Amino acid sequence: MPAFSNGTEDNPEQPVARIVVEHWPPWQIADDDKQEQVTRGYAIEIIEELFNRLNVPVKFQYAPWRRALKLIENGRADLLPMVSEHPARAPYMVFTVPVYRDPILLAYSLDTYKYFGWQNWADLKDYSIRAVRGYNYGDNWRDAVQEQRLRVSESATDMQNLQMLAQGRVELTPLLYSNGVSLLKDKDYTNIRFAEKPIFTTVLRFGVSKQSFLVARLPEINIHLNAMKQDGTFARILGPLYRPRFTAKR
Repeated sequence: MPAFSNGTEDNPEQPVARIVVEHWPPWQIADDDKQEQVTRGYAIEIIEELFNRLNVPVKFQYAPWRRALKLIENGRADLLPMVSEHPARAPYMVFTVPVYRDPILLAYSLDTYKYFGWQNWADLKDYSIRAVRGYNYGDNWRDAVQEQRLRVSESATDMQNLQMLAQGRVELTPLLYSNGVSLLKDKDYTNIRFAEKPIFTTVLRFGVSKQSFLVARLPEINIHLNAMKQDGTFARILGPLYRPRFTAKR
Protein backbone atom coordinates (compact mmCIF):
# COMPACT_ATOMS: atom_id res chain seq x y z
CA MET A 1 0.00 0.00 0.00
CA PRO A 2 1.56 3.34 -1.01
CA ALA A 3 2.30 5.89 1.66
CA PHE A 4 0.15 8.98 1.27
CA SER A 5 2.20 11.49 3.22
CA ASN A 6 1.77 15.23 3.45
CA GLY A 7 5.23 15.54 4.93
CA THR A 8 4.16 18.16 7.44
CA GLU A 9 4.21 16.29 10.74
CA ASP A 10 7.89 15.31 10.96
CA ASN A 11 9.41 18.16 8.99
CA PRO A 12 7.22 21.11 8.02
CA GLU A 13 10.01 22.48 5.80
CA GLN A 14 10.37 19.30 3.77
CA PRO A 15 8.90 19.91 0.28
CA VAL A 16 6.17 17.47 -0.65
CA ALA A 17 5.73 16.15 -4.17
CA ARG A 18 2.08 16.52 -5.15
CA ILE A 19 1.26 13.68 -7.55
CA VAL A 20 -1.96 14.05 -9.52
CA VAL A 21 -3.67 10.73 -10.31
CA GLU A 22 -6.91 9.20 -11.54
CA HIS A 23 -8.31 5.69 -11.96
CA TRP A 24 -6.39 4.38 -14.98
CA PRO A 25 -5.69 0.65 -14.68
CA PRO A 26 -3.26 -0.99 -14.54
CA TRP A 27 -1.10 2.05 -13.81
CA GLN A 28 -3.33 3.79 -11.27
CA ILE A 29 -6.18 1.95 -9.55
CA ALA A 30 -8.93 3.20 -7.24
CA ASP A 31 -11.09 0.60 -5.47
CA ASP A 32 -13.72 2.94 -4.00
CA ASP A 33 -17.19 3.27 -5.55
CA LYS A 34 -16.44 6.69 -7.03
CA GLN A 35 -13.03 5.51 -8.25
CA GLU A 36 -11.33 8.58 -6.84
CA GLN A 37 -9.11 7.10 -4.10
CA VAL A 38 -6.12 5.82 -6.03
CA THR A 39 -4.11 3.53 -3.77
CA ARG A 40 -2.35 1.05 -6.03
CA GLY A 41 -1.17 0.28 -9.55
CA TYR A 42 2.13 -0.06 -11.41
CA ALA A 43 2.72 3.70 -11.65
CA ILE A 44 1.97 4.14 -7.95
CA GLU A 45 4.55 1.49 -7.06
CA ILE A 46 7.15 3.04 -9.35
CA ILE A 47 6.53 6.49 -7.86
CA GLU A 48 6.69 5.18 -4.32
CA GLU A 49 10.04 3.50 -4.98
CA LEU A 50 11.40 6.49 -6.89
CA PHE A 51 10.56 9.03 -4.22
CA ASN A 52 11.84 6.79 -1.47
CA ARG A 53 15.17 6.87 -3.28
CA LEU A 54 14.88 10.65 -3.63
CA ASN A 55 13.92 10.94 0.06
CA VAL A 56 10.96 13.15 -0.87
CA PRO A 57 7.49 12.60 0.64
CA VAL A 58 4.55 12.42 -1.73
CA LYS A 59 0.91 13.41 -1.59
CA PHE A 60 -1.51 11.93 -4.12
CA GLN A 61 -4.46 14.03 -5.30
CA TYR A 62 -7.27 12.96 -7.61
CA ALA A 63 -8.17 14.81 -10.79
CA PRO A 64 -9.61 13.76 -14.16
CA TRP A 65 -7.19 14.02 -17.06
CA ARG A 66 -7.95 17.52 -18.37
CA ARG A 67 -8.04 19.01 -14.89
CA ALA A 68 -4.80 17.18 -14.08
CA LEU A 69 -3.10 18.92 -16.99
CA LYS A 70 -4.37 22.27 -15.68
CA LEU A 71 -3.04 21.52 -12.20
CA ILE A 72 0.39 20.87 -13.67
CA GLU A 73 0.17 23.96 -15.86
CA ASN A 74 -0.81 26.17 -12.92
CA GLY A 75 1.81 24.71 -10.60
CA ARG A 76 -0.81 23.30 -8.22
CA ALA A 77 0.61 19.81 -8.71
CA ASP A 78 4.19 18.68 -9.22
CA LEU A 79 4.07 15.47 -11.21
CA LEU A 80 1.70 13.71 -13.58
CA PRO A 81 2.45 9.99 -14.11
CA MET A 82 2.35 8.16 -17.43
CA VAL A 83 2.07 11.10 -19.80
CA SER A 84 3.43 11.44 -23.32
CA GLU A 85 5.74 14.25 -24.39
CA HIS A 86 4.03 16.68 -26.75
CA PRO A 87 4.78 20.21 -27.98
CA ALA A 88 1.46 21.49 -26.60
CA ARG A 89 2.59 20.49 -23.11
CA ALA A 90 6.16 21.76 -23.42
CA PRO A 91 5.39 25.34 -22.26
CA TYR A 92 4.44 24.14 -18.77
CA MET A 93 5.86 20.64 -18.38
CA VAL A 94 9.23 18.88 -18.52
CA PHE A 95 9.55 15.14 -18.96
CA THR A 96 11.55 12.29 -17.51
CA VAL A 97 13.23 9.53 -19.45
CA PRO A 98 10.78 6.94 -20.82
CA VAL A 99 8.97 4.84 -18.24
CA TYR A 100 7.11 2.57 -20.69
CA ARG A 101 6.33 2.25 -24.38
CA ASP A 102 2.86 1.11 -25.36
CA PRO A 103 0.91 0.86 -28.64
CA ILE A 104 -2.43 2.60 -29.04
CA LEU A 105 -4.80 0.23 -30.84
CA LEU A 106 -8.32 0.62 -32.16
CA ALA A 107 -10.81 -1.51 -30.22
CA TYR A 108 -13.99 -2.86 -31.78
CA SER A 109 -16.87 -5.12 -30.73
CA LEU A 110 -17.49 -8.57 -32.16
CA ASP A 111 -21.18 -7.74 -31.91
CA THR A 112 -20.60 -5.15 -34.63
CA TYR A 113 -17.78 -6.69 -36.69
CA LYS A 114 -16.48 -10.25 -36.82
CA TYR A 115 -13.10 -8.78 -37.73
CA PHE A 116 -11.72 -5.26 -38.12
CA GLY A 117 -8.42 -4.30 -39.69
CA TRP A 118 -7.03 -1.21 -41.35
CA GLN A 119 -3.94 -0.19 -43.30
CA ASN A 120 -4.35 3.46 -44.32
CA TRP A 121 -5.91 6.43 -42.56
CA ALA A 122 -8.47 6.70 -45.34
CA ASP A 123 -9.73 3.25 -44.31
CA LEU A 124 -11.13 4.79 -41.12
CA LYS A 125 -13.18 7.62 -42.56
CA ASP A 126 -16.51 5.77 -42.63
CA TYR A 127 -16.42 4.62 -39.00
CA SER A 128 -17.75 6.36 -35.91
CA ILE A 129 -14.83 6.75 -33.51
CA ARG A 130 -14.85 7.84 -29.89
CA ALA A 131 -11.65 9.27 -28.37
CA VAL A 132 -10.79 10.91 -25.01
CA ARG A 133 -10.50 14.67 -24.69
CA GLY A 134 -6.93 15.79 -24.07
CA TYR A 135 -5.26 12.48 -24.95
CA ASN A 136 -2.28 12.45 -27.29
CA TYR A 137 -2.83 9.90 -30.04
CA GLY A 138 0.13 11.04 -32.12
CA ASP A 139 0.67 13.71 -34.76
CA ASN A 140 -0.32 11.37 -37.61
CA TRP A 141 -3.67 10.72 -35.93
CA ARG A 142 -4.33 14.43 -35.49
CA ASP A 143 -3.46 15.09 -39.12
CA ALA A 144 -5.61 12.18 -40.31
CA VAL A 145 -8.62 13.42 -38.36
CA GLN A 146 -8.40 16.73 -40.22
CA GLU A 147 -7.29 15.57 -43.65
CA GLN A 148 -9.54 12.50 -43.88
CA ARG A 149 -12.35 14.15 -41.93
CA LEU A 150 -12.59 11.19 -39.61
CA ARG A 151 -15.80 11.00 -37.61
CA VAL A 152 -14.28 11.41 -34.16
CA SER A 153 -16.23 12.50 -31.10
CA GLU A 154 -14.88 12.69 -27.55
CA SER A 155 -15.62 11.57 -23.99
CA ALA A 156 -13.95 12.21 -20.64
CA THR A 157 -12.62 8.67 -20.05
CA ASP A 158 -11.72 5.42 -21.78
CA MET A 159 -14.32 3.63 -19.66
CA GLN A 160 -17.12 5.77 -21.09
CA ASN A 161 -15.89 4.95 -24.57
CA LEU A 162 -15.76 1.23 -23.84
CA GLN A 163 -19.32 1.33 -22.58
CA MET A 164 -20.44 3.06 -25.76
CA LEU A 165 -18.51 0.52 -27.83
CA ALA A 166 -20.11 -2.41 -26.00
CA GLN A 167 -23.55 -0.85 -26.49
CA GLY A 168 -23.01 -0.38 -30.21
CA ARG A 169 -23.18 3.41 -29.97
CA VAL A 170 -19.75 3.80 -31.61
CA GLU A 171 -17.76 1.48 -33.83
CA LEU A 172 -14.15 2.11 -32.76
CA THR A 173 -12.25 3.58 -29.84
CA PRO A 174 -8.47 4.02 -29.49
CA LEU A 175 -7.01 2.48 -26.34
CA LEU A 176 -3.55 2.27 -24.88
CA TYR A 177 -2.96 -1.47 -24.94
CA SER A 178 -1.90 -1.96 -21.31
CA ASN A 179 -4.81 0.13 -20.04
CA GLY A 180 -7.27 -1.45 -22.45
CA VAL A 181 -6.41 -5.01 -21.44
CA SER A 182 -6.89 -4.11 -17.79
CA LEU A 183 -10.21 -2.36 -18.40
CA LEU A 184 -11.55 -5.23 -20.50
CA LYS A 185 -10.61 -7.76 -17.85
CA ASP A 186 -12.04 -5.64 -15.05
CA LYS A 187 -15.43 -5.17 -16.73
CA ASP A 188 -15.52 -8.57 -18.45
CA TYR A 189 -15.94 -7.16 -21.95
CA THR A 190 -15.40 -10.51 -23.65
CA ASN A 191 -16.66 -9.37 -27.07
CA ILE A 192 -14.18 -6.53 -27.54
CA ARG A 193 -11.04 -7.05 -29.61
CA PHE A 194 -8.09 -4.96 -30.81
CA ALA A 195 -7.04 -4.25 -34.37
CA GLU A 196 -3.49 -5.43 -35.00
CA LYS A 197 -2.08 -2.23 -36.53
CA PRO A 198 -1.40 0.53 -33.96
CA ILE A 199 -2.36 4.13 -34.67
CA PHE A 200 0.60 5.23 -32.55
CA THR A 201 3.16 3.83 -30.14
CA THR A 202 3.28 6.16 -27.20
CA VAL A 203 6.25 6.73 -24.92
CA LEU A 204 4.95 7.17 -21.40
CA ARG A 205 6.96 9.34 -19.04
CA PHE A 206 6.46 11.31 -15.85
CA GLY A 207 5.60 14.95 -16.52
CA VAL A 208 6.86 17.58 -14.08
CA SER A 209 5.38 21.05 -13.75
CA LYS A 210 7.86 23.76 -14.70
CA GLN A 211 6.80 25.53 -11.51
CA SER A 212 7.75 22.55 -9.34
CA PHE A 213 10.81 22.16 -7.13
CA LEU A 214 11.26 18.80 -8.85
CA VAL A 215 12.55 20.47 -12.02
CA ALA A 216 15.90 21.04 -10.33
CA ARG A 217 16.02 17.35 -9.45
CA LEU A 218 15.08 16.05 -12.90
CA PRO A 219 18.62 14.75 -13.67
CA GLU A 220 18.57 12.85 -10.39
CA ILE A 221 15.08 11.52 -11.10
CA ASN A 222 16.25 10.21 -14.47
CA ILE A 223 19.28 8.55 -12.90
CA HIS A 224 17.06 6.72 -10.42
CA LEU A 225 14.52 5.67 -13.08
CA ASN A 226 17.28 4.23 -15.27
CA ALA A 227 18.80 2.49 -12.24
CA MET A 228 15.41 0.95 -11.45
CA LYS A 229 15.29 -0.47 -14.97
CA GLN A 230 18.73 -2.00 -14.54
CA ASP A 231 18.47 -3.36 -11.00
CA GLY A 232 15.30 -5.40 -11.51
CA THR A 233 12.84 -2.99 -9.85
CA PHE A 234 10.84 -2.42 -13.04
CA ALA A 235 10.76 -6.15 -13.78
CA ARG A 236 9.47 -6.85 -10.26
CA ILE A 237 6.79 -4.16 -10.35
CA LEU A 238 5.55 -4.62 -13.93
CA GLY A 239 5.52 -8.40 -13.91
CA PRO A 240 3.92 -9.68 -17.15
CA LEU A 241 3.88 -6.17 -18.64
CA TYR A 242 7.64 -5.88 -18.36
CA ARG A 243 9.53 -5.91 -21.64
CA PRO A 244 13.10 -4.55 -21.67
CA ARG A 245 12.61 -2.82 -25.02
CA PHE A 246 9.55 -1.00 -23.62
CA THR A 247 11.56 0.45 -20.74
CA ALA A 248 14.84 1.25 -22.47
CA LYS A 249 16.53 4.58 -21.85
CA ARG A 250 15.41 5.82 -25.22
